[in-house]
Amino acid sequence: MKLEFLTSGLRTTTQDSGRPGFTHIGVPVGGALDQAALHYANRLVGNPIYSPVLEITLTGPRIKCLESGQVASAGGDFKLVVNGQARAPNTAITLEAGDELSFEPSSAGCRTFLAVAGNWCVKRWLGSASALRVGSHELLPEAVWYKGNVLETYAFNVTPWPSPLLPPPRARRSILAYRGPEYHLLDPTSIAELFGKSITVVDPSNRMALRTDARLNLTSEKSESEMVSSGVQPGTVQVTHDGQAIVLMRDGQTIGGYPRVLQCTVSSLDHLAQLRVGDAFAFVLIDG
Repeated sequence: MKLEFLTSGLRTTTQDSGRPGFTHIGVPVGGALDQAALHYANRLVGNPIYSPVLEITLTGPRIKCLESGQVASAGGDFKLVVNGQARAPNTAITLEAGDELSFEPSSAGCRTFLAVAGNWCVKRWLGSASALRVGSHELLPEAVWYKGNVLETYAFNVTPWPSPLLPPPRARRSILAYRGPEYHLLDPTSIAELFGKSITVVDPSNRMALRTDARLNLTSEKSESEMVSSGVQPGTVQVTHDGQAIVLMRDGQTIGGYPRVLQCTVSSLDHLAQLRVGDAFAFVLIDG
């Protein structure tokens, strides 16, 4: 299958399961922010569930089909439009040469994931085709799609084993989390701030971290000492020097010096991935 990008959308990148196993050398896990959507979209077109997909953020690209094949999307509530006609969600769509694919803006969620049937002809780094930005530098620039680029896939030599995955659940606003290593440094008013009311995502938020409007105070034990930089991971909730609560995402750093007050569950990361600036959510503490 061949697809040509007529426009790129806000930011369209290649993403897969990322690069687990390299955090000890400072490489973020990365990969699709909504892993459940990655798996399901690939399942719809018969790909292995960890195959690359296009991660589409807020506004989608316009794509022309040069060679026929199948595509499917999962994630945010984007509508796929083929030749001006809206198509049903969560289904495989067969495109013929000359067809044009576009996306209507999402009414809920900020990311959708487009699977394209076949083995992707794309570059990889450390075993992954996922885009990864460090500052303003793209570590795998070929994984960011622009007008005029052509995505090509070819048929698998062996048919992938079918997967019985169910559609991913709709994004929820209740984020499950465990106590982090420095949870004990929060004062009582800050604990009430974290769990007693809704929290709003604010700018600048991106694949590295979601910033929030939650302002937290630490006990005098912390304020009078410096914390040694320690390991962090996607879903770690940290408190910055000015008291802002931030949630690290898949492209976040692997070590940090801010207190780690919560650790979100793996499944909650998929729900956090669909939050836009201005969306509200609530942390739910898991005892254990």
